[in-house]
Amino acid sequence: MINLKELIYINIILITIKFLITFTHTYKSILRHVLLSIFALISVQALYSNAKDPDSGLIEQAQVFSNSPVFLSFLLQKVMTEHPQVKSQLQSMQAAGLDVLIAQQAFWPTPSLSMERVQTQLPDPAYAGAQQVVTFRLQQALWTGGRLTAQSNKAQANQEIENARLAEIQQALALKTLQAWVEVVNSQRYQIVLHKSKETQSQLLSKIERRAEQGMSSHSEVQFSKLRLQQVTQEVTNAQQQEALAWIHLKQWIPEAQRASLSFEPQQSITTANTVANLAAGLAKIDLKQWESLSIARSPTLFRLNGISQFQLAEIQEKSASFQPEVYLRAEHQRGNYAYAQLPPVNRVFVGLTASTGAGLSLSHQLAALENKRNGTQQDMAAAQRTVIESVQTDYVNANARQSKATALHFNLDSAQELQAAWERQFINGKKTWIDVMNAARETTQAELAVIENDMSLLQSYWRLQIQADGVLRWHAP
Repeated sequence: MINLKELIYINIILITIKFLITFTHTYKSILRHVLLSIFALISVQALYSNAKDPDSGLIEQAQVFSNSPVFLSFLLQKVMTEHPQVKSQLQSMQAAGLDVLIAQQAFWPTPSLSMERVQTQLPDPAYAGAQQVVTFRLQQALWTGGRLTAQSNKAQANQEIENARLAEIQQALALKTLQAWVEVVNSQRYQIVLHKSKETQSQLLSKIERRAEQGMSSHSEVQFSKLRLQQVTQEVTNAQQQEALAWIHLKQWIPEAQRASLSFEPQQSITTANTVANLAAGLAKIDLKQWESLSIARSPTLFRLNGISQFQLAEIQEKSASFQPEVYLRAEHQRGNYAYAQLPPVNRVFVGLTASTGAGLSLSHQLAALENKRNGTQQDMAAAQRTVIESVQTDYVNANARQSKATALHFNLDSAQELQAAWERQFINGKKTWIDVMNAARETTQAELAVIENDMSLLQSYWRLQIQADGVLRWHAP
C-alpha cells in the first residue's frame, strides 16, 4: 500500500523527469554545463565529508583498519553482510519495524463490520423483523491511562533490541573470522620459515656427505643430519595440515574464502612485519581507560541489555495502566433489526468505560514480577560491562607485552643467525662439532617461528581492540 506522502513524492519525481526531458531537448549546452557544475560540487562535498571527523565528540581513536591486509578487510565485510545469521537477523529487524507501525496505528480509530442472518423454523417473536442485520462500527480510545503509549514504547524498544542484536552478531562473527584468519596466516608464515629451514638442512646434509666421502666426518654425523632433515620435513607437513584445518575453520564463516584468496596477492596476507611495526604508534595514542570507555560506549551487548531494560519498563507502564479505567467512543450504523421490520437505518454513539484488575490480585503480582525482571537486567548490564572491561584489558595487556617482547625476539633472531654462520666457520676450523652447527640452524628456525607467533598474537589482540572500540559498522576497506 502506498500512503499519501509516497504518492506525492512519486508525482513530484514524474513531473521533474518530464521537465528535464523537455529542457534537455531545448537547452542541451546549458544542461551540460549545469551537470558538470553539480558533479564538481558533489565531488568537493564528498572530499569534505571524508575529511571531517564523523565522531568529533568521541576520544581520538587510532584507525588501525587502514593498516589491515586487504584480504582480512574483504573477509570481514563479507561475513558481516552475507552470513546466514546476519540475514536472519535482518528479517527480525524488518518484523520489529512493522511492529512499531502496528503500535503507532493503535492510536487511530478501529473500524469493524458485522453481518448476521437468522433462519428460524417456527414463528419466533424475538426475530419477527428483518432476517439480516448489518452493523458498521468505528471505535476510538479516548483515555487508556498510558497503555497505548506504553505499547508503542515497547515496540520501539524491541526494535532497538533487534538492531543491537544485529551488531552483536556481526561483532561475534568478526572476532571469529579474525581468529580463523590469524590461524591461516600463522600457518602460512610457518611454512615459509620451515621450507627455508628444509633447504638449509638439505645443504648441510650435502656438505656433511661430501666430508664423509672424503673421510673428514663420521657416518653418525651424516645420520644425524638426515634425522634433522626428516624432522623438518615432518614439521612442514604438520604446518600444511594446520593451514588446511585453518581454512576449514575460516570457510565455516565465509565458504568462498579460500577461492577468493586467489584474487589477492599471495604475499598480501603473509607479510605482516610492516603492519606490526606500525602498531606501536597506535597503541601509544590511546591508553587503557580510553580503550575501555570506547568499548563500553559501543558494546552491542550493552545496547541490547539497555533495550531489554527499556522494554521491561514499558511493560511495567502497560500493566500499571490497567489500574486506571479506559474510556472509549464508539459510533455505529445499523441496517435491519431482528425485532422490528421495515425500520430505517439507525445511527448510534456510545461512550463506554472498561476496567479490570485481572483475576484476584494477580495484576499487582505481575507488576512485582516485572520489577524483579528489570532489576535482574540491570545486574546483567553490570556483569556484561565487567566482561567487556576484562576482554579489553586482556587484549591490551597482551598487545603491549607482545610489543615489548618483539624487540627481544628480533635481537634473538639476529644473534641466532650470526651464531649459525659463525659455528659453520668454526666447524671447518675444527673448533665446533657438527652437532653444534645443526643445533645452531635449528635455533635459528625456532627464533623465526617465535617472532611469527609473537607478531600474530600482537595483531590479533590489537584488531580485537579495534573491533570492540570502533564497532564493526565503522569498518572501512583500506
